[in-house]
Amino acid sequence: MAVDSNFRFLHGNQPLATYFYAVPRLCMNLMGFWPERLHWRAYINFVVLAIGVATELHAGYRCARRGEITVALETFCPAGTSAVTLLKMFLLLQAREDLLYIVTKQRQMLFPTVGQTPVKEKVMRRHFLMTCRLNFWPVSAGFSTSSLYNLKPLMVVLLLYLNGCTDEIVWGMPFNMTMPNWLLHAPFYPLTFIFIAYTGYVTIFMFGGCDAFYFEFCVNIATLFEFLQADIHTLFRPYRGRISGDNGAVFEASLVKLIKRQNEIFELTHFFRQRFVTITLAHFVSASMVIGFSIFNLLTIGDKGLNTFLYVSYTVAALSQLLIYCYGGTLVTESSTKLAIVMGSAPWHQCLPKHRLCVHLFIMRSQRGLTMAVPFFSPSLVTFTSILQTSGSIIALAKSFQS
Repeated sequence: MAVDSNFRFLHGNQPLATYFYAVPRLCMNLMGFWPERLHWRAYINFVVLAIGVATELHAGYRCARRGEITVALETFCPAGTSAVTLLKMFLLLQAREDLLYIVTKQRQMLFPTVGQTPVKEKVMRRHFLMTCRLNFWPVSAGFSTSSLYNLKPLMVVLLLYLNGCTDEIVWGMPFNMTMPNWLLHAPFYPLTFIFIAYTGYVTIFMFGGCDAFYFEFCVNIATLFEFLQADIHTLFRPYRGRISGDNGAVFEASLVKLIKRQNEIFELTHFFRQRFVTITLAHFVSASMVIGFSIFNLLTIGDKGLNTFLYVSYTVAALSQLLIYCYGGTLVTESSTKLAIVMGSAPWHQCLPKHRLCVHLFIMRSQRGLTMAVPFFSPSLVTFTSILQTSGSIIALAKSFQS
């Protein structure tokens, strides 16, 4: 897979098909998990990450029992993210056929054989480009954070060497994992270092791909709702007076198509939401814990220098993940409720009584709003704001302890 060609989705002059699930396809293809083509390396990456999670959690537990709180927090932050990523990998393997159906269904709805109107193509380009750029942000933030973890032990050794403190050099690992002692020394040290560093990148590309898939689905649903809004305007445009007779039959057939498409979008969203309910719950719990650990370590225990920059990067990456989920949920809800406003603003009073009833039912269903709700909460920008407020409270509490 050529990396340069896959970065075309960041530019606005590409064919629309280039943007369709571009970031999740890139990330999940690298790991072998893309639903259209499951690769054998998917199982290897699953085993690699499972070993990394088990050894990292064990190392964090040992540090906590010894009272090494700083090291324990440094261990549990990436371990928690990796553990949830492992759960995502397992659930994605289970739901592979369902996800393939979702991708295929959305492709058929967004790219019909007859093509789209220029207005709809403009909507698609705006949404697709925004999706690719936003999806690439948390992947980039996560990649930078993992690279910082990987470079930290090497940078420490380099600084000690430049300062002439060669006696103090200790060859560490990117992440704190419980490994046999013989793997931490020559000649196996480079291989162990590469293995541990690779577990970090597996985590980054898998959570990046999974989260990008969620956000891409939400934006595509919002795009389909905008298509419905445009079609509502098109539905009433030819009629200047009362709709009756032959016009009534044509209008009824077009109205029925709109209602069926609305039902189809609602059903597809419910289908997807059921497959992602566990992933969404686990993601919010883990990301919130990581943010809490990072802020606590920054303000109460963490030292200055590289550790501060590392934990700031980790917090930004975790917040980026949450923002993707919350913004996606808001787009779905707002675009679905806007259907009621558009239909209510149309000259529906010109319709026959039986048509008015259908219009009223269409408006009532749209007013309820489609959400990406899971048990206990619904991902939205309101939820994201609450998380930020809670984080601010933790910061204020930590500062009061410091003072």
